[in-house]
Amino acid sequence: MDLSYQQLAEIIREKINSNEYVFGLALPSERELAKSFDVSRSLVRSAIEQLCTEGILKKYHGKGTYIMLKDIDDSSKHFKGMSELLKKAGYDPSSKILNTMTRKAGYKFSKIFDVSEDTEIFQVLRLRLGNEQPISIENTYILHDSIPDIENIDFQIYSLYDLFRTNNIKIQDISHAFSTTKVHNTDARFLNLENDTSVIYVDITSSLIDNQVVEYTEVLVRPEFSKYYTDGIFKNGIYQVNAQVVI
Repeated sequence: MDLSYQQLAEIIREKINSNEYVFGLALPSERELAKSFDVSRSLVRSAIEQLCTEGILKKYHGKGTYIMLKDIDDSSKHFKGMSELLKKAGYDPSSKILNTMTRKAGYKFSKIFDVSEDTEIFQVLRLRLGNEQPISIENTYILHDSIPDIENIDFQIYSLYDLFRTNNIKIQDISHAFSTTKVHNTDARFLNLENDTSVIYVDITSSLIDNQVVEYTEVLVRPEFSKYYTDGIFKNGIYQVNAQVVI
């Protein structure tokens, strides 16, 4: 029996729900899907358009079609990603991935993550922009094995916190430590600042309910864009105060 595009869309939806097509990675190409299901590319295109309309998929020019975050009941949603914070502050957020790499934890990160020095960690270096202005440089480290197929994930498209949620990594606590430092050379150039300009340095540590650290991020922020906020929620009859940096 020939498939309709609605039926094909339902098949693709089921494969996403069963994690055969995984959040964080691109959907197979139209050509690959047409071959797999023995249908025309125009029918595949119609099915994809329907799923894009539903918010399940999203097309990125020059990159492909990507699987978006499913709705997950997770209290860690209370902690907002930087893109969400920028939008809330009235900026049009964007970012540029400067580098990603896998490296050994070494002494410093073995202490932070409570792992051996030979444990692999994954590093993402990102430049944050608001209204096309450089705002901050983020150097993020996570355990390499915490997110499947992490080296193939496009961090230009997916936020780390969405990846945590979809992999059932529930952030319980995010701590911030503030200080000031001066930027030089490459960091100064990326932030469009002169050498020796003072900036805000933020040390961010995210952990689970058992205090296991799952993310460590070092952020350099142009001082005119940085402020601090707190908010609170009632949970199980207890008022909890949460705080974050907001650009």
